[in-house]
Amino acid sequence: MHIILKGQVDELAKEYEFESAKESKQFEYFCNFCVTSKHYLGRFDPVDITTNEDDASLDGIAIVIDGELITTTDDAEAAFNTHKSNLSVDLVITQVKSGTQFSKDEISNFKIGLDDFLSLEPKLPNGEINKKSIDILKIIFKHLNKVKNRSPDISVYYCTSGTYKSEKEISACFDLIKQDVKDTDYFNSTSVKPLGRSDLLGIFNSLTQKNEEKLKVIEYFAMPKLDRIPQSYIAIVKASEFVNSLITDDDGKLIQSVFEENVRSFLGGDNIVNTGIHHTLSSDKKELFSVLNNGITIVAPELTLSANTKEIHLKNYQIINGCQTSNTLFETKNQLTDDVNVVIKFIESPDNEVSNDIISATNSQSEISSESFYGLKEKAKLVQKSFEAHNQLTTPENHIYFERRQGEYRGLGYPNTRIFDVKELARCYAAMYLSMPHNSFRYVKTLFSSQGENLYKEDDHESYYYSAALALYKYNLLIKNKKHDAHLYAKRKWHMIMLFTWCCHGKTDMPKPNARKSDTYAKKVISILNADDKQYVDYFIRAQKILDVIAEPTDDELKRGKYTSKIIEEAKLYLK
Repeated sequence: MHIILKGQVDELAKEYEFESAKESKQFEYFCNFCVTSKHYLGRFDPVDITTNEDDASLDGIAIVIDGELITTTDDAEAAFNTHKSNLSVDLVITQVKSGTQFSKDEISNFKIGLDDFLSLEPKLPNGEINKKSIDILKIIFKHLNKVKNRSPDISVYYCTSGTYKSEKEISACFDLIKQDVKDTDYFNSTSVKPLGRSDLLGIFNSLTQKNEEKLKVIEYFAMPKLDRIPQSYIAIVKASEFVNSLITDDDGKLIQSVFEENVRSFLGGDNIVNTGIHHTLSSDKKELFSVLNNGITIVAPELTLSANTKEIHLKNYQIINGCQTSNTLFETKNQLTDDVNVVIKFIESPDNEVSNDIISATNSQSEISSESFYGLKEKAKLVQKSFEAHNQLTTPENHIYFERRQGEYRGLGYPNTRIFDVKELARCYAAMYLSMPHNSFRYVKTLFSSQGENLYKEDDHESYYYSAALALYKYNLLIKNKKHDAHLYAKRKWHMIMLFTWCCHGKTDMPKPNARKSDTYAKKVISILNADDKQYVDYFIRAQKILDVIAEPTDDELKRGKYTSKIIEEAKLYLK
C-alpha cells in the first residue's frame, strides 16, 4: 500500500482501535469511514457499517435518515414516527479492494452483488448487516410519504488503493452499474463513483482540516469592537456567490459540516417558513429577498475582510443561524439570478465560550428540540470541566472525554472509544442514574423527547455524568476483548451499567442527582473503576449473574420498562 495512504489508514486504526485487523480489513474500515463521513456528520465506528467476508461483494452499507446513522429497524421506525416530513434519506454502499487495480472482472462481480442486494430478496449469501439494511430499506419504502422527493438518494463507491484513469472499458462498467441502479426506480438521485488513492487521501484530509473560503461582498457595515469579539460585520452578498463559495462542495452537493453547530436541522421544503422562502425566490419579488429574509449568521475563529476588494476570508467557519435559508437557497440555486441578495452577519470569535453564547442567543427565539442544544447548557460546560478535572487525577489509560461541541476532539488523536458526545453521555446517565436503560437502548432522539427535561439539569451533580461514561467505557473494553463473557451481554450494556453501580454499593437505593450525597456516591464508583487492580471486573461479573437469572430478552423487550423492572426486582433480592 502507498506509504502516505498506509499512514492515514494506520492513523484511523489507532483512533478506532482496530490495529489487530488484517491490512485489507483495515482498508475497508478506512474507506467506509471516509465515504460515510461525506453523508453523516456524527461520531460513528466504521466497524459497525463494514460487512463480513460473505456479504455478496458489498463491503460497507450505511443508511442515514434525517441526519442520523440508522443501524436497526427500531431506529428506522422511530425516525419516521415524528411530526417531521420531507426527511432526507441517503443509502451509501461500498466495494473496497486493497489492491491498486480497477479490474473489469471484480467490478462485474460487484455489480452482480449490488443488483442482488437491491432486489430486496437476495439469493446470494448475506450477513447480518446486509439483512438488517434490507429490512431498513423496506421500512423506508413504506414511509415514502415522509421522505424528501418521495424517494431516497443512493451513493455507490468503488474504492482501491491505486489510481483511477477512466479507461473506456472500466468507465463503461461503472456506467452500467449506474443505469441498473436507476432502472430499479427506487431512488431520487443515483451516484456511482470510483475512488482511487488520491480521492481517498483528499476526503480523509478534508475531515480533519479546517474549512477555508473567500467570499465577495457587495456592501458591508463594520460593527463596533466588542469584548472577545475582535471584529464583526453585516454584509450584503449575492445569494448565488454565497451558495457556490460557502455551502457547495466539489461534487455540487451541500456541505453539511458547516452546519455542525447550527442547533436547528433543515425542516424541509414543505415547512411553512421554507415554503415562503421558495415562493419569494420564484416570484417577481425575489430582488427584495434580502429585505424580506432574516438573513444568515456565520461565526469563525479567524476572518479577514479586505476593504479594497470587498472580499472576506473565512477560516473554520460555521453557519450558526440561517440553516433554513441556506438549505432553501441551495435547493433553488438554479433560480438565483444576480439580483437576489442575502444579508449575512459575520462574527470573528476565537473564544469557544463566546461562540456558544452567540449560538445560544441566535437560536433562542423559539423552542428547539435538537439534542445538540443541550451541549450549550451551562451544566454541559461544567460536565466537560469535570471530565477534564478527573483526567488530571488519573492515569492516561483511564482518560475519557466529553465532546460537548460536535467535532471538537476531531483530529487530536484520542481513541474514539474514549469520546462521548452529548447524545451518548445522556444515554449513559439515563441508564445508570435515572434507571432507564430501556430508553437508552432505544433510538436516541426518543430519549431526548421523553426525558429531555431530566438531562443536563442545572442541579445535577457532574460526577454522575462522568462516572456513568467511565462505567460504559470500561464495560465496552471487556466486550471488545471478549473478556469474562462480556460480549454475550453486549446488547444489555445499558442495563449492565445500571446494575454495576448498585453492585458497587451493595444496594439499589441511590441519592438523587441533585442530592448532597450524590458526589460521595459517585466517587466510590469512580474509585472502583479507576483502581489499578481492576476490581471493577468483579462487580461487572456480579451484575452479569443478576441478568442470568432472567431469561435473555428480545430486542423489543430490551426497550421496555417491564424488563428493567424485572432486573430491579432481581437486583434487590441479590443484594439484600
